[in-house]
Order: sequence, then C-alpha cells, then structure tokens
Amino acid sequence: MVEIGPGHGTFAERAVAAGWRYTAIEASEILIEVLRAKGLTVIPSWAPPIPVPDTSVDVVYADQVLEHMSGIDAARQFTAEARRALRPGGIFFVVVPDYLKERTFFWDVDYTHNFVTTERRVKQLMVDGGFEILAVERAIGTATGLARDALAAAALLINIPGVDALSRYTGTEDLLFKVRKNLFETLTFAARKPPVG
Repeated sequence: MVEIGPGHGTFAERAVAAGWRYTAIEASEILIEVLRAKGLTVIPSWAPPIPVPDTSVDVVYADQVLEHMSGIDAARQFTAEARRALRPGGIFFVVVPDYLKERTFFWDVDYTHNFVTTERRVKQLMVDGGFEILAVERAIGTATGLARDALAAAALLINIPGVDALSRYTGTEDLLFKVRKNLFETLTFAARKPPVG
C-alpha cells in the first residue's frame, strides 16, 4: 500500500497494524521526520509522479490530496500515475472535499486548494483515467449515512446570511472557522484498475 500525503500517520499506523506493507509518499521534511520516528517507510517526494515501480502496489490511498493539484493536467497525471503504480485489480482510494456542498469554504479552508472536486468531476476523471468506480461515500468526519445527513443539516445553520458578520462583531471568527472545518463534507471514491482479462 502506498499513501500519498499521509499527514501525521494516523491512517498509516492503522494500515500497518492491519498487516499492510505500507509506504508513505511525503514532501514535507517535518512530516517525514514525524513518520520515520513512528517507524514508517517514507519516500520523500511530491506527487505526481508517484515514485514506485510500475504495477508494484495493491492500494494507492490519497486523502485530501487531489484538490491540491495545480489544475486538470496535474489531476490527470496524478490519476495516470496511480493507475501505473497499481497491479491489475488494484484499488485507488481518493478522499476529497465536495465543492458543491462547501462552496466558498472550499477556497477559505486551505489556500492551496486549486482543483475543484465534485462527485461528477472526480468520477469523470477516474473513468477517463481507466478506472472502474466501485463506490462513492459521503462523510462528515467519520459520520456517513443518516448521521452525515443530520450533520449536513446542522451545517446549514452556520452558513445562513449574516453569520460571518456576526462572528466578526462578536470576535468568534476562529470558533466559526473551527465549527465549519469540523462539518466539512468529503467524498471517498473507491476505484479499481481493471484486472488483466
């Protein structure tokens, strides 16, 4: 398994505990040190490209990475690299924010967001890249299904007109940002590289 952009290694530790042979691809020198201190294998690199041999992994996992691509060409290259790295039948997991739900907060939550991610756009990208979409799951944090729907309804309240002005007036802008960030909706895609026929 290869994870692109592993952060502090929360997913990595779970993958290793579950028995996966795990490799992180990380560009941040600070995070590389954190991950190596946890005993994880790390390849220092930006992606794309994904610096592993052709057809060498069963899973490519990228959580909150695709939206940071510089544009459609980089997103296509990233998808092509995942397909190249995967063995036939391998799985590409991608987690992205849903722009259609987040709207302007998509841009405000992280200044490095560049590539707009929606369910339809990412599906098209993956299908054009030669993947078969197996599943798409909407989530807020770890909540899915009805729990996610309830949180999404609650999120409407923090986005009603006037809330931003009120938070500036009351000095609660940071609190409002944290609440919005915790109610940030994501889409998880599981896509398969076709097995050799």
